[in-house]
Amino acid sequence: MKKFFYLAIALCMGFAMTSCDDDDEIRTATLSFEGDEWTALIPEGQAYGKATLIYGEDAVNYAWSDDLTGLNGGLTLAWGGTYGFAEGGTVVSNYVDADLENHASADYQLSVPKSNGSKNFAVVYCDASLRFADGVSRVINSMQVCPTTYLLGEMKNGGYGKALTEEGDYLTLTLTADNGQTLDIDLARDGNILEGWKVVDLRSLGKVNSISFTMDGSDKSSYGVKHPKYFAFDNVVVEME
Repeated sequence: MKKFFYLAIALCMGFAMTSCDDDDEIRTATLSFEGDEWTALIPEGQAYGKATLIYGEDAVNYAWSDDLTGLNGGLTLAWGGTYGFAEGGTVVSNYVDADLENHASADYQLSVPKSNGSKNFAVVYCDASLRFADGVSRVINSMQVCPTTYLLGEMKNGGYGKALTEEGDYLTLTLTADNGQTLDIDLARDGNILEGWKVVDLRSLGKVNSISFTMDGSDKSSYGVKHPKYFAFDNVVVEME
């Protein structure tokens, strides 16, 4: 989970050789969820009754913090923690399952349909958030996002919600920063469905101390969108001052 690299703000373009001033370099760190300490946070089973780390009495203690970027997350505990992950939150996972027809259910809520080459990643059930523990606002350059197997199966084949395969259908993940800036990521739009990992540029959000995740879509009931509000993220690149 500890990766360092440097990004040059000034791009050296064209055929002529140009120099990039060292003062223009920004140190970045990446939250990648790799390492034994992260693997220890993965539930042994995904469904309610099996994933005891995120359901039941222990769920109120489920939280994680990255000592490099300072980002932290865990369960939202929106209703006091009685229902664990069902109340929202961010859980570390390593489950990969591409069987969309048979495994598109809450019993496989921590699975993604494709690997991005990493061992571990995080799965979010909205509403949830990320926050810098030290209270300092920073620019988050990018992150990778992916629908879970559960969500992808319902977007393609339907379930409680309809298949999002027609013109006018949409499901949007919205990132809202504490500074008021927002960014929409289409998971489905007019029959086009995100089926794997995608790198999303978050620099338009500016400096943030926290980001919240919510979903909205075209197929809704009085309780909100009908599709399961799960997605995965990984490799969060943060500018470190």
